[in-house]
Amino acid sequence: GIWEAFFAEALGAGLLVFMVFAVTRAPISDSIKPVLIGVTVAVIISVLGPITQAGFNPARDFGPRLVSLATGWGTIAIPGPRSGFWIYILGPLVGGLAGGGLHARFLDKRA
Repeated sequence: GIWEAFFAEALGAGLLVFMVFAVTRAPISDSIKPVLIGVTVAVIISVLGPITQAGFNPARDFGPRLVSLATGWGTIAIPGPRSGFWIYILGPLVGGLAGGGLHARFLDKRA
């Protein structure tokens, strides 16, 4: 459903932002940080990908929709088959803010 997809997109983006902040600010070797972030992305996509195709980036979904709209795809592009294009824009934005906020609240010693 629409709300399940919204929650999945928000959860995935939130976990990704949280982990990126946590890994990049952790006192570990710089050579292992990209590996940890890549593993995080792979795990999130493996778990949530079957639900929403794991967008987690509003530009990755909205840009192609705009091009499709401009090239004549009409309502298939926006608002989409189930009028749910907003899920892939607002879900990651809400999730990213929540993930960053959780990191700032619980792990960031500078705050």
